[in-house]
Amino acid sequence: MITILILIFQYYFLGKLFNKDKLKLILSVIGLYFLGIIVIALNIALLVTFGVIKTDLQELTQSKWMMVPDLVLFVLLSFVYYNYLKRKWTMEMFSNEVEKRKEEILNTVEPLKMNPVKLNVYPHFHTVSEKNIHLVQPLAKEIWNEAYKDLLSQDQIDYMIDMMYSNEKINEGIANGDVWEILKVDNVPSGYLHYKLDEDNTVFLSKIYLKESNQTKGIGQLMLNRVVDFAKEKGAKAAHLTVNKNNAKAIRFYEKNGFKNMESKTFDIGNGYIMDDFIFQKNINS
Repeated sequence: MITILILIFQYYFLGKLFNKDKLKLILSVIGLYFLGIIVIALNIALLVTFGVIKTDLQELTQSKWMMVPDLVLFVLLSFVYYNYLKRKWTMEMFSNEVEKRKEEILNTVEPLKMNPVKLNVYPHFHTVSEKNIHLVQPLAKEIWNEAYKDLLSQDQIDYMIDMMYSNEKINEGIANGDVWEILKVDNVPSGYLHYKLDEDNTVFLSKIYLKESNQTKGIGQLMLNRVVDFAKEKGAKAAHLTVNKNNAKAIRFYEKNGFKNMESKTFDIGNGYIMDDFIFQKNINS
């Protein structure tokens, strides 16, 4: 009787600790206890019947050795089975808490949508505004003189910089919904992007430029990914751009990223200058 009371109290507090049905738990344990008693009693009766145990059954039931099966059952239920349930429910509770915290984190943190690029530097995009617009033209001059020194004359470079990168021109685009961004690498202006959603539901990547010192580090890939992700967010059907026909390095980069040469086109940009470009396009699968 004492054994049963100990088990009842023990499993009552175990059920309370893990928020389980206490009555159901206690009844199951007591059931296991009496089942064990019955199984042991039947086995003893069989052993006596077949003469394995050389003693009278009535005498055996009055023997002090009959306490041993009860003690064994108590140890099994009070320690072994108890600790098994405690360990099992502790792991379940821990696992549920981990899943709960994971869900909370996923619901509060905006997922990073850009394709992952492993970098050894710290790049950060800054939207062009009145506070930093003065950085764009000097940065463009530096990069264009690196990128186009073997493709365009210095006069044409200077003309195009003045034409496309004046504060008035940039602000006009921003007012019409264009996206202008300066890329800083380790807090140093190192590149820029200019892109927009066109009326035909495609994204036009007008400008993607990066200093030569920061190329081949995965940063250019990060910049292009940003535009492609923008196109996906807007539900655009494609992203397209123009590239100088003789800019083999840029062409390889775009082709590597799934852009295809759609056509050849020339643009009269004034002052007697012509841009002879390819039109590249990448279809967007949302």
